[in-house]
Amino acid sequence: MIESCYVEVPGLRMHYLHAGRPGAPPVVLLHGFPQTSHMWRHQIPVLAEHYEVFAPDTRGYGRTAKPRIRVDRALLARDIVDFFDALGLDGVRLVGHDWGGIIASKVAFDHGSRLDRLALVDTLTSVWIPWGIHGYWFKCEPRAEEFFAEHGRSFIASLFAGEPRSYAGPPESPWAPVAGSAGSEAMRDWDPKRFYTAEDAQHFADAFDDPDVWFHAVQYYRHALPFHFERDDPASPGGVRYEFLSNLDVAAMWDHEGLIFAHPDFGTFPVFAPEDRQRTFAGPVLYLFSPFLMPQAFVDGGLPPDSYVPAGNPYADSFPRHFPDLRARGARCGHFIPEEDPARTNEVLLDFLGAAPTSGSAR
Repeated sequence: MIESCYVEVPGLRMHYLHAGRPGAPPVVLLHGFPQTSHMWRHQIPVLAEHYEVFAPDTRGYGRTAKPRIRVDRALLARDIVDFFDALGLDGVRLVGHDWGGIIASKVAFDHGSRLDRLALVDTLTSVWIPWGIHGYWFKCEPRAEEFFAEHGRSFIASLFAGEPRSYAGPPESPWAPVAGSAGSEAMRDWDPKRFYTAEDAQHFADAFDDPDVWFHAVQYYRHALPFHFERDDPASPGGVRYEFLSNLDVAAMWDHEGLIFAHPDFGTFPVFAPEDRQRTFAGPVLYLFSPFLMPQAFVDGGLPPDSYVPAGNPYADSFPRHFPDLRARGARCGHFIPEEDPARTNEVLLDFLGAAPTSGSAR
Protein backbone atom coordinates (compact mmCIF):
# COMPACT_ATOMS: atom_id res chain seq x y z
CA MET A 1 0.00 0.00 0.00
CA ILE A 2 1.29 3.46 -0.95
CA GLU A 3 0.66 6.16 1.67
CA SER A 4 0.50 9.91 1.08
CA CYS A 5 2.36 11.67 3.92
CA TYR A 6 3.71 15.04 5.03
CA VAL A 7 6.76 16.02 7.04
CA GLU A 8 8.02 19.39 8.28
CA VAL A 9 11.63 20.26 7.46
CA PRO A 10 13.27 23.63 8.17
CA GLY A 11 11.34 26.23 6.19
CA LEU A 12 9.36 23.71 4.14
CA ARG A 13 6.43 21.31 4.45
CA MET A 14 7.14 18.34 2.20
CA HIS A 15 4.72 15.85 0.76
CA TYR A 16 5.93 12.33 0.00
CA LEU A 17 4.72 8.89 -0.99
CA HIS A 18 5.72 6.04 1.31
CA ALA A 19 5.62 2.26 1.01
CA GLY A 20 7.51 -0.79 2.19
CA ARG A 21 8.60 -2.30 5.47
CA PRO A 22 9.61 0.23 8.15
CA GLY A 23 13.24 -0.26 9.04
CA ALA A 24 14.21 -1.85 5.72
CA PRO A 25 17.04 -0.11 3.83
CA PRO A 26 15.72 3.29 2.68
CA VAL A 27 15.33 4.19 -0.99
CA VAL A 28 14.48 7.82 -1.83
CA LEU A 29 13.15 8.64 -5.31
CA LEU A 30 13.40 12.21 -6.68
CA HIS A 31 11.18 13.20 -9.61
CA GLY A 32 11.97 15.51 -12.51
CA PHE A 33 10.37 18.40 -14.40
CA PRO A 34 7.45 18.92 -14.96
CA GLN A 35 6.22 16.09 -12.76
CA THR A 36 5.66 14.99 -9.17
CA SER A 37 6.37 11.87 -7.12
CA HIS A 38 3.57 10.21 -9.10
CA MET A 39 6.12 9.53 -11.85
CA TRP A 40 7.49 6.67 -9.69
CA ARG A 41 4.15 4.81 -9.59
CA HIS A 42 5.62 1.78 -11.43
CA GLN A 43 8.73 1.59 -9.25
CA ILE A 44 7.35 2.14 -5.74
CA PRO A 45 5.41 -1.16 -5.41
CA VAL A 46 8.29 -3.20 -6.82
CA LEU A 47 10.99 -1.57 -4.70
CA ALA A 48 8.74 -1.70 -1.61
CA GLU A 49 9.00 -5.50 -1.62
CA HIS A 50 12.66 -5.09 -0.57
CA TYR A 51 13.09 -1.55 0.78
CA GLU A 52 11.36 1.22 2.64
CA VAL A 53 10.57 3.64 -0.16
CA PHE A 54 10.10 7.41 0.05
CA ALA A 55 9.22 9.61 -2.96
CA PRO A 56 8.99 13.31 -2.06
CA ASP A 57 7.66 16.15 -4.15
CA THR A 58 10.59 18.56 -4.36
CA ARG A 59 10.33 22.22 -3.37
CA GLY A 60 7.65 24.01 -5.38
CA TYR A 61 6.11 20.89 -6.95
CA GLY A 62 3.13 18.69 -6.21
CA ARG A 63 1.83 19.04 -2.67
CA THR A 64 5.12 20.25 -1.18
CA ALA A 65 5.20 23.91 -0.09
CA LYS A 66 5.89 26.67 -2.61
CA PRO A 67 7.53 29.49 -0.66
CA ARG A 68 8.43 31.62 -3.75
CA ILE A 69 12.07 32.25 -2.91
CA ARG A 70 15.11 32.12 -5.14
CA VAL A 71 16.70 28.66 -5.23
CA ASP A 72 20.03 27.14 -6.07
CA ARG A 73 21.28 23.54 -6.24
CA ALA A 74 22.72 23.68 -2.72
CA LEU A 75 19.34 24.66 -1.26
CA LEU A 76 17.51 21.94 -3.20
CA ALA A 77 20.05 19.37 -1.98
CA ARG A 78 19.74 20.66 1.58
CA ASP A 79 15.97 20.12 1.37
CA ILE A 80 16.59 16.44 0.67
CA VAL A 81 19.09 16.06 3.52
CA ASP A 82 16.62 17.82 5.82
CA PHE A 83 14.05 15.28 4.61
CA PHE A 84 16.46 12.47 5.59
CA ASP A 85 16.93 14.06 9.01
CA ALA A 86 13.22 14.56 9.65
CA LEU A 87 12.53 10.89 8.92
CA GLY A 88 15.68 9.50 10.54
CA LEU A 89 17.12 8.13 7.30
CA ASP A 90 20.77 7.26 6.80
CA GLY A 91 22.66 5.03 4.42
CA VAL A 92 20.16 6.14 1.77
CA ARG A 93 19.97 4.66 -1.70
CA LEU A 94 19.13 7.83 -3.64
CA VAL A 95 17.55 7.72 -7.11
CA GLY A 96 16.89 10.78 -9.28
CA HIS A 97 15.41 11.36 -12.73
CA ASP A 98 15.90 14.59 -14.72
CA TRP A 99 15.93 17.47 -12.16
CA GLY A 100 15.77 14.86 -9.42
CA GLY A 101 19.11 13.60 -10.69
CA ILE A 102 20.63 17.09 -10.68
CA ILE A 103 19.56 17.45 -7.05
CA ALA A 104 20.72 13.93 -6.19
CA SER A 105 24.16 14.65 -7.67
CA LYS A 106 24.46 17.74 -5.50
CA VAL A 107 23.46 15.71 -2.43
CA ALA A 108 26.27 13.30 -3.30
CA PHE A 109 28.81 16.13 -3.69
CA ASP A 110 27.82 18.03 -0.54
CA HIS A 111 26.50 15.28 1.75
CA GLY A 112 27.95 12.08 0.35
CA SER A 113 28.36 10.43 3.73
CA ARG A 114 24.56 10.20 3.97
CA LEU A 115 24.31 7.99 0.90
CA ASP A 116 24.89 4.28 0.43
CA ARG A 117 24.66 4.55 -3.34
CA LEU A 118 23.32 6.81 -6.08
CA ALA A 119 21.24 6.05 -9.20
CA LEU A 120 20.84 8.68 -11.93
CA VAL A 121 18.19 8.29 -14.63
CA ASP A 122 18.52 10.34 -17.86
CA THR A 123 19.77 13.40 -16.05
CA LEU A 124 22.73 15.76 -15.69
CA THR A 125 25.37 16.36 -13.07
CA SER A 126 27.48 19.45 -13.92
CA VAL A 127 27.18 20.00 -17.69
CA TRP A 128 24.12 21.03 -19.72
CA ILE A 129 23.27 19.48 -23.10
CA PRO A 130 22.90 21.88 -26.06
CA TRP A 131 20.01 19.88 -27.51
CA GLY A 132 18.07 20.64 -24.32
CA ILE A 133 17.05 24.02 -25.72
CA HIS A 134 14.58 24.64 -22.89
CA GLY A 135 17.59 25.33 -20.65
CA TYR A 136 18.31 28.47 -22.70
CA TRP A 137 14.64 29.48 -23.09
CA PHE A 138 13.99 29.54 -19.33
CA LYS A 139 16.62 32.27 -18.92
CA CYS A 140 14.83 34.59 -21.36
CA GLU A 141 12.73 36.64 -18.96
CA PRO A 142 9.73 36.92 -19.24
CA ARG A 143 9.17 34.26 -21.93
CA ALA A 144 8.59 31.34 -19.54
CA GLU A 145 6.26 33.33 -17.26
CA GLU A 146 4.13 34.47 -20.20
CA PHE A 147 4.13 31.01 -21.79
CA PHE A 148 2.97 29.16 -18.68
CA ALA A 149 0.31 31.78 -17.93
CA GLU A 150 -1.17 31.27 -21.41
CA HIS A 151 -0.26 27.68 -22.25
CA GLY A 152 0.68 25.91 -19.00
CA ARG A 153 -2.19 23.44 -19.06
CA SER A 154 -1.89 22.83 -22.81
CA PHE A 155 1.83 22.15 -22.34
CA ILE A 156 1.12 19.34 -19.88
CA ALA A 157 -1.84 18.02 -21.87
CA SER A 158 0.22 17.84 -25.05
CA LEU A 159 3.12 16.16 -23.24
CA PHE A 160 1.22 13.53 -21.27
CA ALA A 161 -2.18 13.24 -23.00
CA GLY A 162 -1.23 13.85 -26.62
CA GLU A 163 -3.64 16.75 -27.02
CA PRO A 164 -3.00 19.36 -29.76
CA ARG A 165 -0.65 22.16 -28.74
CA SER A 166 -1.92 25.71 -28.34
CA TYR A 167 1.57 27.10 -28.92
CA ALA A 168 4.39 27.22 -31.43
CA GLY A 169 8.06 26.32 -31.16
CA PRO A 170 11.02 28.71 -31.02
CA PRO A 171 11.17 31.56 -30.46
CA GLU A 172 7.88 31.32 -28.52
CA SER A 173 8.73 28.08 -26.74
CA PRO A 174 11.05 25.08 -26.90
CA TRP A 175 8.18 22.63 -26.58
CA ALA A 176 7.06 22.17 -30.20
CA PRO A 177 9.06 20.65 -33.08
CA VAL A 178 11.20 22.96 -35.15
CA ALA A 179 13.77 22.17 -37.79
CA GLY A 180 17.29 22.12 -36.37
CA SER A 181 16.49 20.99 -32.83
CA ALA A 182 17.36 17.37 -32.08
CA GLY A 183 15.26 17.35 -28.93
CA SER A 184 12.25 18.92 -30.59
CA GLU A 185 12.53 16.68 -33.64
CA ALA A 186 12.37 13.67 -31.32
CA MET A 187 9.06 14.98 -30.00
CA ARG A 188 7.44 14.25 -33.36
CA ASP A 189 7.33 10.55 -32.55
CA TRP A 190 6.24 10.97 -28.92
CA ASP A 191 3.03 9.03 -28.22
CA PRO A 192 2.10 9.62 -24.56
CA LYS A 193 -1.00 7.43 -24.71
CA ARG A 194 1.34 4.43 -24.70
CA PHE A 195 2.64 5.35 -21.25
CA TYR A 196 0.09 7.56 -19.47
CA THR A 197 -3.52 6.83 -18.57
CA ALA A 198 -6.09 9.62 -18.62
CA GLU A 199 -5.78 9.68 -14.83
CA ASP A 200 -2.00 10.09 -15.00
CA ALA A 201 -2.30 12.96 -17.46
CA GLN A 202 -4.98 14.61 -15.31
CA HIS A 203 -2.78 14.32 -12.22
CA PHE A 204 0.17 16.04 -13.89
CA ALA A 205 -2.05 18.73 -15.48
CA ASP A 206 -3.73 19.55 -12.16
CA ALA A 207 -0.43 19.54 -10.26
CA PHE A 208 1.25 21.91 -12.74
CA ASP A 209 -1.71 24.29 -13.19
CA ASP A 210 -0.54 26.69 -10.47
CA PRO A 211 1.36 30.01 -10.79
CA ASP A 212 3.40 29.04 -7.73
CA VAL A 213 4.60 25.90 -9.53
CA TRP A 214 5.50 27.97 -12.59
CA PHE A 215 7.48 30.32 -10.35
CA HIS A 216 9.55 27.46 -9.00
CA ALA A 217 10.00 25.82 -12.41
CA VAL A 218 11.49 29.08 -13.64
CA GLN A 219 13.65 29.39 -10.53
CA TYR A 220 15.13 25.93 -10.99
CA TYR A 221 16.21 26.58 -14.56
CA ARG A 222 16.90 30.31 -14.55
CA HIS A 223 18.88 30.67 -11.34
CA ALA A 224 19.91 27.18 -10.15
CA LEU A 225 21.64 26.37 -13.46
CA PRO A 226 23.98 29.32 -14.12
CA PHE A 227 25.58 28.72 -17.52
CA HIS A 228 29.33 29.05 -18.02
CA PHE A 229 31.58 28.21 -20.94
CA GLU A 230 34.57 26.16 -19.87
CA ARG A 231 37.69 27.34 -21.72
CA ASP A 232 41.18 25.90 -21.77
CA ASP A 233 43.56 28.44 -20.24
CA PRO A 234 47.08 27.43 -19.11
CA ALA A 235 47.30 30.60 -17.01
CA SER A 236 44.28 29.68 -14.88
CA PRO A 237 44.17 27.22 -11.95
CA GLY A 238 43.80 23.72 -13.33
CA GLY A 239 44.33 25.03 -16.84
CA VAL A 240 40.65 26.02 -17.14
CA ARG A 241 38.72 29.25 -16.82
CA TYR A 242 34.97 29.77 -16.75
CA GLU A 243 33.09 32.46 -18.65
CA PHE A 244 29.81 33.21 -16.89
CA LEU A 245 26.83 33.83 -19.17
CA SER A 246 24.29 36.22 -17.73
CA ASN A 247 20.63 35.58 -18.42
CA LEU A 248 20.82 38.44 -20.92
CA ASP A 249 23.72 36.68 -22.67
CA VAL A 250 21.70 33.47 -22.91
CA ALA A 251 18.61 35.37 -24.08
CA ALA A 252 20.68 36.88 -26.87
CA MET A 253 21.58 33.35 -27.98
CA TRP A 254 17.90 32.32 -27.96
CA ASP A 255 16.81 35.40 -29.93
CA HIS A 256 19.68 35.24 -32.41
CA GLU A 257 18.81 35.86 -36.05
CA GLY A 258 18.01 32.41 -37.42
CA LEU A 259 17.11 31.22 -33.89
CA ILE A 260 19.47 29.76 -31.32
CA PHE A 261 20.60 27.02 -33.71
CA ALA A 262 22.36 29.65 -35.85
CA HIS A 263 24.24 31.23 -32.94
CA PRO A 264 28.00 30.58 -33.17
CA ASP A 265 28.15 29.32 -29.57
CA PHE A 266 25.27 26.88 -29.95
CA GLY A 267 26.76 23.42 -29.66
CA THR A 268 29.12 24.45 -26.86
CA PHE A 269 28.25 22.49 -23.72
CA PRO A 270 27.49 24.94 -20.88
CA VAL A 271 28.79 24.07 -17.41
CA PHE A 272 26.23 24.88 -14.72
CA ALA A 273 28.26 23.70 -11.70
CA PRO A 274 31.81 25.03 -12.06
CA GLU A 275 32.24 24.91 -8.28
CA ASP A 276 31.75 21.13 -8.39
CA ARG A 277 33.78 20.23 -11.47
CA GLN A 278 36.61 18.79 -9.37
CA ARG A 279 34.36 16.98 -6.89
CA THR A 280 33.62 13.27 -6.81
CA PHE A 281 31.41 10.81 -4.99
CA ALA A 282 33.25 7.61 -4.21
CA GLY A 283 30.26 5.33 -3.65
CA PRO A 284 28.61 3.10 -6.27
CA VAL A 285 26.74 5.03 -8.96
CA LEU A 286 24.35 3.86 -11.66
CA TYR A 287 23.63 5.89 -14.81
CA LEU A 288 20.56 4.74 -16.78
CA PHE A 289 20.57 6.54 -20.13
CA SER A 290 18.41 6.85 -23.23
CA PRO A 291 19.43 6.19 -26.89
CA PHE A 292 20.83 9.73 -27.30
CA LEU A 293 24.09 8.41 -25.82
CA MET A 294 24.20 4.98 -27.43
CA PRO A 295 26.84 4.02 -29.99
CA GLN A 296 25.51 4.13 -33.55
CA ALA A 297 25.60 0.34 -33.73
CA PHE A 298 22.87 0.17 -31.06
CA VAL A 299 20.70 3.12 -32.11
CA ASP A 300 18.40 0.94 -34.22
CA GLY A 301 18.21 -2.05 -31.91
CA GLY A 302 19.68 -3.84 -28.93
CA LEU A 303 21.44 -2.48 -25.89
CA PRO A 304 25.11 -1.71 -25.34
CA PRO A 305 27.02 -4.20 -23.19
CA ASP A 306 27.19 -3.54 -19.47
CA SER A 307 30.84 -2.56 -19.91
CA TYR A 308 29.86 0.41 -22.09
CA VAL A 309 30.08 3.90 -20.56
CA PRO A 310 28.96 6.86 -22.68
CA ALA A 311 31.80 9.20 -23.63
CA GLY A 312 32.88 11.65 -26.28
CA ASN A 313 31.36 14.97 -25.20
CA PRO A 314 31.57 17.08 -22.03
CA TYR A 315 28.12 15.97 -20.86
CA ALA A 316 28.77 12.23 -21.17
CA ASP A 317 32.31 12.62 -19.83
CA SER A 318 31.02 14.35 -16.69
CA PHE A 319 29.67 11.07 -15.28
CA PRO A 320 32.96 9.11 -15.02
CA ARG A 321 34.67 12.37 -14.05
CA HIS A 322 32.51 12.77 -10.93
CA PHE A 323 31.74 9.12 -10.17
CA PRO A 324 34.77 6.78 -10.23
CA ASP A 325 32.65 3.75 -9.25
CA LEU A 326 30.24 4.11 -12.18
CA ARG A 327 28.24 1.56 -14.10
CA ALA A 328 26.05 2.61 -17.04
CA ARG A 329 22.99 0.89 -18.46
CA GLY A 330 20.94 1.77 -21.52
CA ALA A 331 17.20 1.88 -22.08
CA ARG A 332 15.49 1.81 -25.46
CA CYS A 333 12.92 4.57 -24.95
CA GLY A 334 12.66 8.31 -24.56
CA HIS A 335 13.48 10.64 -21.71
CA PHE A 336 10.79 9.49 -19.25
CA ILE A 337 12.43 6.10 -18.75
CA PRO A 338 10.69 5.04 -15.50
CA GLU A 339 7.30 5.46 -17.18
CA GLU A 340 8.15 4.54 -20.77
CA ASP A 341 10.00 1.34 -19.83
CA PRO A 342 9.17 0.48 -16.23
CA ALA A 343 10.27 -3.14 -16.67
CA ARG A 344 13.79 -2.09 -17.71
CA THR A 345 13.93 0.55 -15.00
CA ASN A 346 12.86 -1.87 -12.28
CA GLU A 347 15.25 -4.56 -13.49
CA VAL A 348 18.22 -2.20 -13.48
CA LEU A 349 17.34 -0.55 -10.16
CA LEU A 350 16.77 -3.85 -8.34
CA ASP A 351 20.07 -5.18 -9.61
CA PHE A 352 21.96 -2.05 -8.59
CA LEU A 353 20.24 -1.27 -5.30
CA GLY A 354 20.46 -4.87 -4.17
CA ALA A 355 24.23 -4.92 -4.25
CA ALA A 356 26.09 -5.22 -0.95
CA PRO A 357 25.95 -1.99 1.09
CA THR A 358 28.97 0.29 1.03
CA SER A 359 29.72 3.70 2.43
CA GLY A 360 30.11 6.53 -0.10
CA SER A 361 31.67 9.91 0.46
CA ALA A 362 32.37 13.04 -1.54
CA ARG A 363 35.65 14.83 -1.75
